[in-house]
Amino acid sequence: MSRREPERRVGWQAEMRDEIVLEEVDADNWRACAALEVGDEQTEFVAPVSYYLALCAYGDSPWRPLAVRARDGVVGFVMWGRDPADGNFWIGGLVIDRRHQRRGYGRKVVRKLLGHAAAEGYASAALSYNPRNSAARALYAGLGFEETGEFEGSETVARRPP
Repeated sequence: MSRREPERRVGWQAEMRDEIVLEEVDADNWRACAALEVGDEQTEFVAPVSYYLALCAYGDSPWRPLAVRARDGVVGFVMWGRDPADGNFWIGGLVIDRRHQRRGYGRKVVRKLLGHAAAEGYASAALSYNPRNSAARALYAGLGFEETGEFEGSETVARRPP
């Protein structure tokens, strides 16, 4: 099977000329997602992608997993969902493989998801991160997310209008 089959693409995603495509995680790409690795300094802040995949697959999980594909293949993973309690759009589990970091992929992923949230009429987008994760804090603040004082477990919640 071709790596870029249209049926695996999510409708709100850009073409390869935009450097990344978000696609549903499926039988053809889940192993590449599970093999993603972060740098040693990041392991305390993110779970392995295999954990996120299990979280998406079992129970009544609101999370929908997406593979992040670039010309080099699968370079990252992210999940999104609608919070059943308040109806807000949430972004979670963003992982860019250590070999593909510092290319702007994380920022592009969040922008694409925010575009989807806006197009679908969500009033707000939210995410959470470890308060000691200065890279995540800077990334999300640069995209207009503001910390709310709320916590999701031990993580700081940040929100932004889509």
